[in-house]
Amino acid sequence: MSAKWKRWMASQDWEMYGILASIFLVWRIGVIGNWSFGCWALLLICLMGVRKDQVDMDWKRFFVVGIPLLGIFYYFYGSGNGLWWKIANWMFENNRHPWNWDAFMRSIPLNDAAWARHFHHPAADRIMVWIYNYGFVLSLWICIVRSFWTRSVKKMLSYALSGHLLQFPLILPFYNLILLREVWWVKGQPDLLSRQFATQNDLLMNVMNCFPSMHTSISFAMLLLALREKDRLFKYTMVAYCSAIIFSTMYLQIHWVLDVIAGMAFAYGVVKLADLLIHLAVRLVPGRLKGFYTNKDPFQNKTMAA
Repeated sequence: MSAKWKRWMASQDWEMYGILASIFLVWRIGVIGNWSFGCWALLLICLMGVRKDQVDMDWKRFFVVGIPLLGIFYYFYGSGNGLWWKIANWMFENNRHPWNWDAFMRSIPLNDAAWARHFHHPAADRIMVWIYNYGFVLSLWICIVRSFWTRSVKKMLSYALSGHLLQFPLILPFYNLILLREVWWVKGQPDLLSRQFATQNDLLMNVMNCFPSMHTSISFAMLLLALREKDRLFKYTMVAYCSAIIFSTMYLQIHWVLDVIAGMAFAYGVVKLADLLIHLAVRLVPGRLKGFYTNKDPFQNKTMAA
């Protein structure tokens, strides 16, 4: 590398470039997810105390790893929805469900969660629909984006693995073996989400995968990990939001109570598995790479030499 090129590299404000690239990626994530004003407001609330959980690391050095990792998550977020529906359609067409639990679940007292709608109101319905519709991905993205601004690659991986990256492949065997449809469909009630389906097959494909509740498992995993953070505002906000997601699945007559319980147990197991995988991965990282990541100032030696 020539001396001129080195001087040019050292003269650039890489920290500002990294911040701008990071903001752009977060904005693109919101665009793909069609985030509403409420989504952005919730994210901003969760970011307010982010400094309490920041690790002691230079921004420029973190951006070398953090931005590409966030970019990878963003790419799979954009393409993952299509992959999920391809898998769901394959499962529906092959009809590999040896167990049909519709009648069994309906026969269990209080399992239909009708008690969750004992007190209901149109305004509450609208709020719960908003919480449910965004809850499947927003709870995860809030945690990943916040962990990015804590400058912790380990936290980013922990949230991502505990969310969709591990849960999707691990939950598919349940959905392939157990046919359990949503509460409202089994009970012959209106769909409170007011979803529109082009065909009867589309409807059946949407309502057939209930056990365990993945809305519950994603949000509960995020809740468990959020409790490890220091910032109380973030912890309390995520506990309230993730609890509301879980409650919305019952209030809107989508998931059975046992779906929710199974989803929470599944999430706990996935979080522990993610912890184990990260622990093993850290041990395998070469010492030189660890040194690069933990060194606070990537241009310290060049500055001193100058």
